[in-house]
Amino acid sequence: MALQQSPRAWVPVPCENPSAAPCHRSLHVCAVRKDSLYIFGGYDGSNRINDFYEFNFKRKLWSVVLAIGSAPSPRDRHVAVVYKDSFYVFAGFDGSSRVNDFIEYNFLTQRWSNVVVSAGLPPTARHSHAAVVYDKSMYCFGGYDGSYRNDFHEFNFETNTWSLVAATGRVPRPRYRSSLVVHNHTCVLFGGHDGSRHLNDVHVYDFDTRVWSLLATEGPAPIARDSHVAVIHSNSMYIFGGSTGTAVNDFYELDLEVNTWQPMQFNGQPPGQRFCHVGAVYDSSLIIFGGYDGSSRLNDFKQFRFGEEEFQLEIPESTLIDDLRMLVNNDIMSDVTFIVEGIPVYGHKILCIRCNYFNAMLTGEMLESRAREIQITDVRRPIFISLMEYLYTDYLDVAVDVAMELFVTADRYGVERLKRICESKMLGSLCVENAASIFHAADLHNATVLRDQCVAFMLHNFDAVTKTDAFEEMGRTNVELVFELLKRR
Repeated sequence: MALQQSPRAWVPVPCENPSAAPCHRSLHVCAVRKDSLYIFGGYDGSNRINDFYEFNFKRKLWSVVLAIGSAPSPRDRHVAVVYKDSFYVFAGFDGSSRVNDFIEYNFLTQRWSNVVVSAGLPPTARHSHAAVVYDKSMYCFGGYDGSYRNDFHEFNFETNTWSLVAATGRVPRPRYRSSLVVHNHTCVLFGGHDGSRHLNDVHVYDFDTRVWSLLATEGPAPIARDSHVAVIHSNSMYIFGGSTGTAVNDFYELDLEVNTWQPMQFNGQPPGQRFCHVGAVYDSSLIIFGGYDGSSRLNDFKQFRFGEEEFQLEIPESTLIDDLRMLVNNDIMSDVTFIVEGIPVYGHKILCIRCNYFNAMLTGEMLESRAREIQITDVRRPIFISLMEYLYTDYLDVAVDVAMELFVTADRYGVERLKRICESKMLGSLCVENAASIFHAADLHNATVLRDQCVAFMLHNFDAVTKTDAFEEMGRTNVELVFELLKRR
């Protein structure tokens, strides 16, 4: 195995299902929790949106986050943070007005709910503010509420209280679209726009002394800007992109041990110019998604791995998934044969480890355990082979046009994770024409989250949905569902 030098370069984030990525957008938010990046809302060029996506770095998969309850209204220029087992969205612009609602998504219950505030006044309705989590609190700075602001607010998650942080020291001037990041016991504010000009000053707030200071820096500072991304890695703050009056794609490091700026050196080309994108750190890499380049919204997904160039072993990409996929419907070493639509589908009894239904079928008291060939009915052969592919590889790129059929099959065979993948695909494709069909299937197969989302969508689009063929068919099949919708209007 040869030694190779590890280059510092921007590269695409490895992804198994790029077609399932969020749509092109800007002014959205992101946060990392465990091994996943979450993206919420933004502006797609025509409308504010409120979709919620997860990218799992381990599985290299995008999926729509399924949720119970009322999601935040479509919006952009909001903030989001993660604290413990929840993702919080605060304020923003909904297309007609600035808002200051505060909504929590709990990852354990998969439910959206309004944050209950026990005391204190929240910040005024605003957008383009900045927020971080430190210790047990979220801190929000600045933004625009009709005026450019430099107020600093704390929300304590343990006591559910808002408080205004006293302005002491060298307080930053009012601004919006600045960045705020946590470094040790401080937070670092950079850039923004004060209503007259772009800024590139650096201010530090010390959480222990509760005092602001202006950081004197050395080296070539980034040109003044707003709408950039900033992250902390090790003892440095990194800035990528933003608007200086035009979109840029420069990349800078501020070493916070010596307070010195320097442009980043790397091989190859950086991502294109952009602003109003999002960025986060995962596994010693800066991850960026989307934004606006001055003419088009984006949905590219790039990463830059931090760390000095070093010699290391070249490790080939794993071929395990592809190797296992080769076993699907392959008679080599097959020890079980299914007959589906009159045609053999070859399998292996290792399926017993992956699926309780097959375990009972092949090792239990069912008649099939003694049969050389097992008849499979009520499932089309391509759908059964897709089920097999998932069981062998733990991955399946589910096409929208078969998601419903595969969902029913996954439910029949008790493959819960595949069932949820299909739910996610159907939720992402939910529209007026198919809402009733998906609602009917979700009710029939006890998909609670998908069912609740369908109800909310159908009530919001009731007049249009009730004119579809799918709604008429649902009424003929289960009139109780129609009555349920009428009662909830």
